[in-house]
Amino acid sequence: MLLIALDTALGASSVAVLDTATDRILASRSEPMDRGHAERLLPLVAEVLEEAGIAARDCRRFVATTGPGSFTGLRVAIAAARGMALAAGGDSAGISTLAALSAGASGAVLACIDARHGHVYAELTGADGTLLLPAAYVPVAETALMASTHGAELRGPGTTAILAAWPEGAPPPAGIDARAFPDIAVVARMGAAADANLSPARPLYLKAVDAKLPSPRAPIAQFQALRRKVSP
Repeated sequence: MLLIALDTALGASSVAVLDTATDRILASRSEPMDRGHAERLLPLVAEVLEEAGIAARDCRRFVATTGPGSFTGLRVAIAAARGMALAAGGDSAGISTLAALSAGASGAVLACIDARHGHVYAELTGADGTLLLPAAYVPVAETALMASTHGAELRGPGTTAILAAWPEGAPPPAGIDARAFPDIAVVARMGAAADANLSPARPLYLKAVDAKLPSPRAPIAQFQALRRKVSP
């Protein structure tokens, strides 16, 4: 099965094509950016598909990161994944940004994203894989205390905020990886293993929206709107 993975939830627009039969990434690209995801994503998809030597209609699954992240940014990849899935007759699936950031850890790991106002979006997983803190919007100090108690590695763009609140006298984190966005190859492989019915491509918001969101529209209409933005 061929699969396309998309991420616009955090500080990049990322696309990858995965051949699940061989577990090989045929092509991928990540472009760091704070804004402009909607204008850049579909051209990036076209470039990656061309490099992979396939068309979108050849893919059977379309994966998007679902957040937490930018309230409007994450909707770009979700709308594109769902729209392409409908157009190609495939299915769509969603992967949490926190889960993608945590993937592959050998011990306890805290995935965190700075949510500002003294809070982070965070998920803490124990060394045995137990979910100690499900994805949540939590105070930085409380999160830092939990991470230090469990000797966790820190991952994600919220790492700086957690380190600033690290309890005095506590052992340092087991590791620090302040990556600004998930590895799109990891997102693709997680999406291949996901049950599309249990992991829908649907926004994951962990707190009330600060800004007014666009009114809901059908996925195919959202995708067509994105396509119009990038058409010459």
